[in-house]
Amino acid sequence: MKSPERGLSAYKLVWGKTDLQGISRRRGGPAWNPALAHFLDVAAVAGILWDRYLTPGARARLTEAWGAANTGTAKRVVMALAGLHDLGKGSSCFQRMFANSPFTDRDPELQQARKEWERQARAAGLPLAADLGTAPPARHEHVSAEVLPRLLGCDCRRYCDGQERYGQRARGLHTAGFILGGHHGHIPSPYQVTAAAAATDARLSGGNWEPVHREHLQWVLDLVGLDTDTFAAAMQPERPSAIPLLLGLIVVADWIASDENRFDYRQAAHSPAQWWQRSQIQARKAIDDLRLDAWPAQAVGWPGLFPDTPAPRPFQAAGLEALPGEGPVMTIVESDTGSGKTKLALAIAHAQALTCGSGGAYLAMPTRAASSQAIIVVRDFLKNALPAGVDANLASVHGAASAGRTEHELIDEAAKPNRGATQLNDLASFIAPTLTPDTGAGRAVLDPFFLRRCMGLVSPFGVGTVDQIALGPQRSQHWFLRLFGLALKTVIIDEAHAYELFQQRLLGAAIEWLADAGASVVVLSATLPASIRTSLVASWCHGHRVPVADDGPAGPITVVDGNGLVRRVTPNQALPSLDTTIDLSPDPGTKALAQEAVDLAHQGGIVAVLRSRVDPAVTLYQEVVTRAVAAGWSRDEVVLLHGRLMPRDRLPREEHLAAVLGPGDEKSKPNPRRPKRLIVVATQVIEQSLDIDFDHLITDLAPVDLLIQRRGRVHRHAVNHPQRPTWCWDTRSCSGRAPRMRVLFNENGDGSPIVEKPDWNAQRPGTLDAFVYAPYVLAATWKALHERRDADDLIRIRTPHDSAPLLEAVYGDRQETDGPLHDLLNRTWDAWQQDLHDETQEATQRLLRPYDQDGHPVTITSLASGTDHGNGENGDGIRGIRALSRLGEDSITTVVLYQQPDGAYTHDPEGHEEADLRYRGAQRNQHEKTAWRRQQIAFARNTLSLPQRWFNAKNSIPAPATWPTLPGTATRHMHIAVLTPDGHCISGPTGITYNPVRGLTKNT
Repeated sequence: MKSPERGLSAYKLVWGKTDLQGISRRRGGPAWNPALAHFLDVAAVAGILWDRYLTPGARARLTEAWGAANTGTAKRVVMALAGLHDLGKGSSCFQRMFANSPFTDRDPELQQARKEWERQARAAGLPLAADLGTAPPARHEHVSAEVLPRLLGCDCRRYCDGQERYGQRARGLHTAGFILGGHHGHIPSPYQVTAAAAATDARLSGGNWEPVHREHLQWVLDLVGLDTDTFAAAMQPERPSAIPLLLGLIVVADWIASDENRFDYRQAAHSPAQWWQRSQIQARKAIDDLRLDAWPAQAVGWPGLFPDTPAPRPFQAAGLEALPGEGPVMTIVESDTGSGKTKLALAIAHAQALTCGSGGAYLAMPTRAASSQAIIVVRDFLKNALPAGVDANLASVHGAASAGRTEHELIDEAAKPNRGATQLNDLASFIAPTLTPDTGAGRAVLDPFFLRRCMGLVSPFGVGTVDQIALGPQRSQHWFLRLFGLALKTVIIDEAHAYELFQQRLLGAAIEWLADAGASVVVLSATLPASIRTSLVASWCHGHRVPVADDGPAGPITVVDGNGLVRRVTPNQALPSLDTTIDLSPDPGTKALAQEAVDLAHQGGIVAVLRSRVDPAVTLYQEVVTRAVAAGWSRDEVVLLHGRLMPRDRLPREEHLAAVLGPGDEKSKPNPRRPKRLIVVATQVIEQSLDIDFDHLITDLAPVDLLIQRRGRVHRHAVNHPQRPTWCWDTRSCSGRAPRMRVLFNENGDGSPIVEKPDWNAQRPGTLDAFVYAPYVLAATWKALHERRDADDLIRIRTPHDSAPLLEAVYGDRQETDGPLHDLLNRTWDAWQQDLHDETQEATQRLLRPYDQDGHPVTITSLASGTDHGNGENGDGIRGIRALSRLGEDSITTVVLYQQPDGAYTHDPEGHEEADLRYRGAQRNQHEKTAWRRQQIAFARNTLSLPQRWFNAKNSIPAPATWPTLPGTATRHMHIAVLTPDGHCISGPTGITYNPVRGLTKNT
């Protein structure tokens, strides 16, 4: 079937993009790009991604849904649908945006091009409304959703909503239409699609657009190699994951093909066949430049992957041996901190790449700080897991990614000219390179394309926070893009015990989607309650629509295949035991605690004091510094770390601690940079995934699973044992000597711990730590530890042997006892159960699941979302329905600038880093791109989160809506706090103070 070519036909004059930045015209190209040319660019990119980026599992699911079981047909259908995403631009309501665009007012050449385009379009018979300003409004993607089914033979004007009388073919056509309607981030509702029909109604829009749409459709089908009947008949989606897989692919292809530096504008005088040839060439080069390929895993064994540990530990070997020979798998690994869980997870991801074609890996961490450490681990792993000479993108996926040192080392690597990536060479002028010599092995790099929102998950490899997974199954802008990126990888969820019930429910829904899409999942935890393990297995099996088939025996490694068969593996050699001696004692107060820390470390030793809240941590730090300096210490020998520091101040501290308290370059020897003495005062930011080793830990009372986790930061590296001071050992433990750890609690007069919020009406003392952790869990933890006191009033535990009993004592049935503790447990139990119920409700009302409880697949209309749901990251959307990755207090993200005495704005209090406030939206050349990236990095490094309660409480600070703006449009969408060089806020949230050492405080 061939469409006629008749010169400058009307369908060619439907414009798709205009040269607002002048890129095309500077190259001698036209001022506007035909919509059909962009269709073909996107289709070509989708075809390359099908071949090189999609996994075999994803292709199989797309073939099942969009190819009538024929892989070749499916590829062509997917290419065609990707190309037709902008079909709705053929409408007066969109075309008028050229004819009336305010963006052209400052560009006389573009104004003239606009006039000439409209003259040609009307002369050629393009059905523009006589007065474009009167065309019925509609979003072009909604028009695409409305038009496509009718062009392919559906005789219903409104979406069938899966009603049986319309048949499977109509449902498939409308599902495809709604997918096209979602390519700007939100799948539309039936109402929105129905309303869009007015945009192409000849009686309302001024002309009949159907012939133009048919021309566009036919050209796309002809050039990808399809006929209309095959195209329409192939659309039979049943599996829910086919929706995010297709829609995610379309969005990625569209974003790549919209890069005007990679894709030329086409001359309307040339034929679509000529356009298509150019599209295929430029699409291939774009994917080459972006390095957007699935993991080309090479068959190397453990010694090749981890040269520093040439043989796996018994439990690591057992975990790998338990993997099925084929198909996706979920593996749950429970082992103490420092036992090698992360290496096992990466080895499993490598095995899945070899056996199932998994396209990469995403390592999800509980915090940004943990992510910053983990990305170094994955970078080093990829040197061995990639074939020699192969580059792969490794993205950092969290809000402060653009401010990290490792991220810019990866960008520098990508810019090396000998690897064919020359676009970013100018970055070297402002990012200090710390590059390793080229050894000829594989290499992790980072193209800045993957720093865009959601695109980090599209990168073949990524490290970020668990929030990205939790946002996947929630209505928000581009929620499906998150699932798309994750579905092509082995997803590793670390520190699974650390997530609140709200997050656990969201993670369960995400696992259902990943199972349906054919991905593999690895869950890591030092301690995991049985209820959470059971729930994870159930989610995996529900996503595969199979019952749980459990073989019963217990073991630290749980392996579940795609058929629901559960195996629990115990290695031949028992897991290493870790003995710990705990001193559960009342908090002596800030001054006494500060003196104790200084006395302990004075003659040598690394002491950490972990407080549950920022304010007590800062107060203690100041007291420790005073006493340490009085004893002859340097201020640098006391470090404060918490979450109210700007990245510019926090990240160097994290990097310093990792460098001096982590393993050295030779892991078999003590780290030569380890100081003789050091005191670290911190909040929970140090408890998870930071590879740092303390001699002694003093911590506030916390849930038992977190205490076990924190123990993993004490005596972490055995190579340091000979250098540890004698006072940090308990020589009376069962093993001969064990690390000591002190747990502090506030003591009530009746012998029970103070764990509740203050209740002045009941004249009951309280603690603000109750706003951080559930009072029942704190009380139950105290009881579980207290009951283990031995004759010398110390608590000696051995993990993992004691882990499960402790967890079940706290998180199992309500604990029973006598006296005041009985009343406390009863009172706080009821409140805790209500909180858990509320968390479950909050999650349930937000999450999207691929199948209902009866196994019926979700319909496309139930996946509709809108701006009220927000984008999942910036706190936008309507409270109560917006997507959230975790519960807790809302906050306002603020960019901090310092105003110097001469009026200049800088990023540092000293005035050395002048702030660039110019708007840099039009990045016409490499110099402008470099300047834009420098600007955005500086803003990212100067961000703070202000708690919402500071705007509502007594002595509240001004609301963001009242903050004045600054000269320069770069800050037009930012909340800006202007500080004096000494840290006092003079514009914006007046009433706050920031100190680079102590952090953010609210003035009283």
